Amino acid sequence: MAVRKVPYYGARRNVGAYERPFSGVGEEFEPLGIAPGETGIVLHETGYWSHNRYWNFPDVYSPFWRIYYEYGRGHAVRFGGRVTPMGPHQVMVIPNHQRFDCIGDPPIPALWFSLSCARNADPRQPMPILVPMNGTLRAFVKEFPPLFRLRKPDRRERIRRLSLSFLLYVLGRPEIRWQEPVPGPIARVVALVNREPGGPWRNPDLARHACMSTDGFIRTFRKWMDRTPARYVAEVRIREACRVMTQTDQSIDRIADDLGFADRFCFTRAFKRLTGATPARYRKSRRRNLT
Repeated sequence: MAVRKVPYYGARRNVGAYERPFSGVGEEFEPLGIAPGETGIVLHETGYWSHNRYWNFPDVYSPFWRIYYEYGRGHAVRFGGRVTPMGPHQVMVIPNHQRFDCIGDPPIPALWFSLSCARNADPRQPMPILVPMNGTLRAFVKEFPPLFRLRKPDRRERIRRLSLSFLLYVLGRPEIRWQEPVPGPIARVVALVNREPGGPWRNPDLARHACMSTDGFIRTFRKWMDRTPARYVAEVRIREACRVMTQTDQSIDRIADDLGFADRFCFTRAFKRLTGATPARYRKSRRRNLT
């Protein structure tokens, strides 16, 4: 495998966001493995660099989506033997589980997002997905550079809100083809778990809400959600825990109890398995980013 050259931007190190959605140089939000909420999106990172001067990352493959916009020309992505130039005429969308190479050396102003979606793209769709620029997209991308230059306390929250608005617009474009919607019984269970993450959601309980046998429910859920029901419940609970720990001073024991975990130990084990950090470490890092 080719050696990855890792550039530095001041005190920050661009690791290229291979296995995890954090590049090291963007504004970090939710960790990988958290289930989408009502918007259908989990925003992991938004990044902007006025001089993205090295963009050679081979063999990129990851379980999250990437969306790129570049304010100039000179970078590209390669899928197999086909190279697709990037530039100010389009937004580039790359769904999860796609293998490609990033190519380019010139210093180009660049905007990028890493995210997870509740739905999957149609696997027959050619890659990458190109969304032509229009007036709405141009207005969006003009707002990001000055926002990243801000040094105000609400900077991070403003980037998050603008990013979600931008992503919802891009993902709603007709250029993106989606797989069929989740069947009604599974959609009802998904909505229930998101509405009440701390409920007693064992497989038989969820199957009863779906009006299905337990075995049939588990098979159908896994087919459409690409994870077991138990895994999905854990993801939703951890997502809610991340929100509560960032926005409140509730104790970790209280959060674990409210979200249906047997004790703090079980909560910590599930949290670390999905996020890579303990609850205490996660809370400390989020608080540091907000100050």
